[in-house]
Order: sequence, then structure tokens, then C-alpha cells
Amino acid sequence: MKTNITSKTKPSKSAYPYVDGSNDGYNYLWRLVNLGAVIPAFARMTLLKDGFAQRTYSDGTHGVESRVKNTLADIERKMGIERGTLKAQIIWAKEGTYDATLSAEQFFHTSNKDYKIQSLLHGFTLGNILFKEYDKNATIGGASEFYNMPVKTAKAKFANAWRKANRAIGFKTVQWKRANGIFGCPRGGLSKANGGGGDEEPSL
Repeated sequence: MKTNITSKTKPSKSAYPYVDGSNDGYNYLWRLVNLGAVIPAFARMTLLKDGFAQRTYSDGTHGVESRVKNTLADIERKMGIERGTLKAQIIWAKEGTYDATLSAEQFFHTSNKDYKIQSLLHGFTLGNILFKEYDKNATIGGASEFYNMPVKTAKAKFANAWRKANRAIGFKTVQWKRANGIFGCPRGGLSKANGGGGDEEPSL
């Protein structure tokens, strides 16, 4: 797996074939390295994102690399930054079933709200800079999953989220989101025709 990514990186081919209805995913942690060099408001921050990805997407690419690349492109597009400027460093990618990876991810998110920078990211999207009415489609995808947190702290919290007891807590959030049709907690083990999927395919 490549660990240094830009929006122009060609993602590696996955070691596993794409399967419609796969139940294999990743919970991953990565750092947005240089946004502060472009937008000074972020200069003193350590920007990190905890996310979920399918193990392999339909184009055969590695799930984590593809997801990080697309997030960088989305940030650049919506903040008016030249394509290929931003850099990401993948810190950790842990594989498991959809339920396991999503449960760890959701525990991380619900346990670290004080570190979130969602509102600040919203404020720097082009839509808000131009004083347009707020539109969730104009802001950065996954903005609620970004944190200003020291890397050492984030790694410890990521590992803690994978403890069995904490994944059980996180799974309650996964179940609630699925039951209420909230995006971000897809079901594994089912083909798209049978109600599976739900994880957005990378577009680049």
C-alpha cells in the first residue's frame, strides 16, 4: 500500500478481487499534511481523518488509497486549491468485516468530538466564501471525520477504538444509523441488488 498520496496519485491495484457483496473493509487513519501551507488558518494544526473504505473498489483499486485520493481532490475542488497540491500520509489501515471496521470508526468519532474541525472546514468551502446559502453538497465530503489532534494521540485512540468492548459500543451507533437510513454505515455481505453497498465509489 502506498502511504503518500495526492489527488494525482494512481492508486495501487488491490491484492484482492472486487466482489459485489464483499464484507471486507478498512478502518484507516491519515494525515492531511500541508493544508496550512495553503490556508494559514490551518497552519498550527495537525489535521487527521479517520474513515472507512471497502477493501477493493469496482475498478480493482486499493480501497484506502482510492478513498484518500478522492477526499484530497474534493477538498481541492471545493476550497479552490490547484489539483495535486495537497498531500496525505496514511498512518494506519486495519482490515476487518464491515461491522468490525465501522464499529471502530464510529466509536472513534463519537468519543473525540472535542477535536473535530468540521465547522472550520465548512467555513472555507467555496460556497461559504462566496456567501451562498449553506449546502451540504458544497462542503467537503466527510468533513465531520476530520480532527485537529497530535499523531501520537490519534494512534492511541485509533488502537483503543479497536478494543472489543469499544467496538461493541460503536456497533450500537452503526445499527442506529443503518436503521435510520443515515449515510456512512453500509452493510457488508449483500450484493447491491439485495440491499448491500452504500459506500460511495471513488470517482477518480
